[in-house]
Amino acid sequence: MKVYGIYLAYAPTIDLQYQGLGRYLAYFLKAAAKRSDVRFVVACPSWTTEGLLQLCESEGLAAGTFDIISLPDKPLLLRAYERYLQYKRRPFRPGIFAAWRQAFLSKCMQHRLSIERRLATSRSALGLLPWLIYVVALGVLLLPVLLVMVALKGASRLFLALRSRFVGWSGIARNLLRLQTLAAQPKEEALVLRLYHFMAQHETDVLIAKINRLTHVAAWYSPTAFWPSFNAIKAPHVMCVPDVVLKDFPVGFAHVGGDRFLENFRMVEKAIEGGNRFITYSNDIKWSTLVDHYGVNPDSVDVVPHAVNDLHAWVNITGFADNEATGRRYAEALFSTALGKATNIEYAGSFANRSARFLFYPSQFRPSKNVLGLLLAYHHLLKQRYLGHKLILTGNPKDMPEIGEFIRNNNLANDVLCLHGLTVPELAACYRLADLAINPSLSEGGCPFTFSEALSVGTPVVMARIAVTEEVITDPELRAMMLFDPYVWQDMADRIEWAIQNRDRLRSVQMDAFKAASLRTWDDVVADHIEILNRISAGPAAALLGQK
Repeated sequence: MKVYGIYLAYAPTIDLQYQGLGRYLAYFLKAAAKRSDVRFVVACPSWTTEGLLQLCESEGLAAGTFDIISLPDKPLLLRAYERYLQYKRRPFRPGIFAAWRQAFLSKCMQHRLSIERRLATSRSALGLLPWLIYVVALGVLLLPVLLVMVALKGASRLFLALRSRFVGWSGIARNLLRLQTLAAQPKEEALVLRLYHFMAQHETDVLIAKINRLTHVAAWYSPTAFWPSFNAIKAPHVMCVPDVVLKDFPVGFAHVGGDRFLENFRMVEKAIEGGNRFITYSNDIKWSTLVDHYGVNPDSVDVVPHAVNDLHAWVNITGFADNEATGRRYAEALFSTALGKATNIEYAGSFANRSARFLFYPSQFRPSKNVLGLLLAYHHLLKQRYLGHKLILTGNPKDMPEIGEFIRNNNLANDVLCLHGLTVPELAACYRLADLAINPSLSEGGCPFTFSEALSVGTPVVMARIAVTEEVITDPELRAMMLFDPYVWQDMADRIEWAIQNRDRLRSVQMDAFKAASLRTWDDVVADHIEILNRISAGPAAALLGQK
């Protein structure tokens, strides 16, 4: 049995369950587990191990089907920060004094309403006399309590004023504000970035040293190009380059992440410049990015298209008289759970109609994902074409504030729902219940998973006309039916409206293409990778090539 390695070096805050590459890795490992001639070792930082195991569990993959190489403990500073996050996310429980105060105020309110009711309904002054005596007596009894509460409130205001004055005098305000920013948005703090750099550098140095002692691992594979440290592995190795989207949208990413994304871009370029063997998902990335832009020898690049992502099993129900109706009710129950993750929880919480019609775009919010273009098209359809559909997104508006601003400024808060952090079953349910899936992305490494994920549960899809999609969608008739110009929101709106009006026809044609694409499985993807790993690890020449 041959042993090959997979190298991961994700940042501490990355949750693999909500990353496209994480799901890709899960599909890859699940298919590899079926083979008896090869076993994989996953090398990762200490902070990734738990997330990797959770990812495997969510995808139904037994952890024992592969090995994990990592460091035994997380860094102390990271453990302290995770404890802080747990503390911040704990359920709110009022203290004894707060509970007593709330109960006291509630009783006072009941008494007040009772007195007001008597006052409003009394028909004689004599009938009010007992209540007037009661009110006077109650006021006398409560006067000390009220005086204490007023005194405490005044003392609290005085304390806050003195603290504010003291903080202003001592110059502590700036540092307190910085600490608040550090805790709330650690990625935006230069100090945090420096600490993370030192932490990650030490972690990867130790991890690489461990890897280089694993003589039984014939070759290594990195599923992305974010990590220049991968090139320090002495054994033969091959790096996957899904895309280099930052080079195509530098201004957009500069507004979102600034120096942080610039540093990521430099790391990607450093990793590519230091590599010698590469894998891409598409010919477009091979030629336009690696060969033409970075000057990589085309003979050093293999193209391995990914297989379809089939979500059918997550919402498929059998054994009932009406499996279709039962499956839909199950999907609606999952959808109801997903609504609890909406950023507009006030509206989503009252979203009683679980059968509401909606459009669905599952994606993180990034400049290349063209979310604003989709919102422009949707706003036009909603206000000018009277479209009766909601729009459900899966990104977090905090990642791109302009998206939240567009939703607010155009009064779309009750029409556009952002459900961030969906599980795979919830994702499948959203696809299943949507009238139409949409992918307006301007750039991808391969044909977007939206195509296969939507059709696997019977939902038609319209997508941007980009090169990687046209590599897979080759039929001219189907292209005309489902592809639009992502840079022209009017064209996007027209295609969405047409697809809704011709939903059954579109789905019928697309299902033929989906069935043809489904002939390529994840077993084939793993077989292609193993063939490449066999090739680069075979013989002394390959070993020298791996040590370049």
